[in-house]
Amino acid sequence: MISMSDTNLHERRMPRLPGGFSLPPFGLHQWLALVIVCIALWAVGLLWLGLQAGSSWTHGWQQDVRFHVYLDKPDTQKMQALAEKLEAVPGVAAARIVPLDETRVWLDAWLGGGSQAVAEELFAALPGSIEVRPAALGGEFLYDDIADAAGALGATVNRGEAHLVQAQRMIAHVERLLWFGTLIIALAMVIIISNTLRMTLLARADEVQLMRLLGASEWFVRMPFLLEGGLLGAGAGLFAWLLLWPPLLALGDWLTQLNADVSGFILLLPLLLGGALVGGLGALLATTRMASENTSAT
Repeated sequence: MISMSDTNLHERRMPRLPGGFSLPPFGLHQWLALVIVCIALWAVGLLWLGLQAGSSWTHGWQQDVRFHVYLDKPDTQKMQALAEKLEAVPGVAAARIVPLDETRVWLDAWLGGGSQAVAEELFAALPGSIEVRPAALGGEFLYDDIADAAGALGATVNRGEAHLVQAQRMIAHVERLLWFGTLIIALAMVIIISNTLRMTLLARADEVQLMRLLGASEWFVRMPFLLEGGLLGAGAGLFAWLLLWPPLLALGDWLTQLNADVSGFILLLPLLLGGALVGGLGALLATTRMASENTSAT
């Protein structure tokens, strides 16, 4: 016989929800799952923040990217022909011959007021320079096309500026890999939450069976576990988002120096909704197994 004290203890342990649902007890296994999912979401959040910083950094100087083409023996006609050939390359907005006066100013600033004789010697040895400005959508192989066009007239391209293009390509590849890694981690979180709720279901097997005998519908029995899975995942996402702020604040000055615009608020909804989604899928998987086993048993 169930006493009034047992009933009150049962009500305190299982808070009532609208519609007559009650959440399962939140025990040690649920806390462990919460911590594991929180750490996984925190790691994913850090990776996406890093990608956001890298994308912001590259887009910050993307409008200022210039390629410089050098001709060892500058000749007015040859320099003009080279500039016209470079402008004809698809993805090039403009090609400008750098005036000698501008080169002289740059050389004096680079030497910092050194010997005039040294400046004259270096100035005489400098090649002719053409500045190439890419269009907004320059294309993935723009640098290679510019190098081919320059090589046809015996000119060379500053290879150090190719690293800027490679950084953009690398970030695009990293983003695709990060999406793949996020899906793998999400699948692992679904399995973790499913196994956690599976243990809760086994602990409450008699109660679930009694609810079925009393005429409870399938979804009425499964709904508390689905709610628990969603709340567990959303709670882990909230804690993971809060844990993103210490490293973000610690690196704030360094990110400012790089002109990288990084915002932690943009990850709040993805972490909350993503956590709730994987939690709900894990609970759905656990309760689906329960329903299939009960069906086979009958």
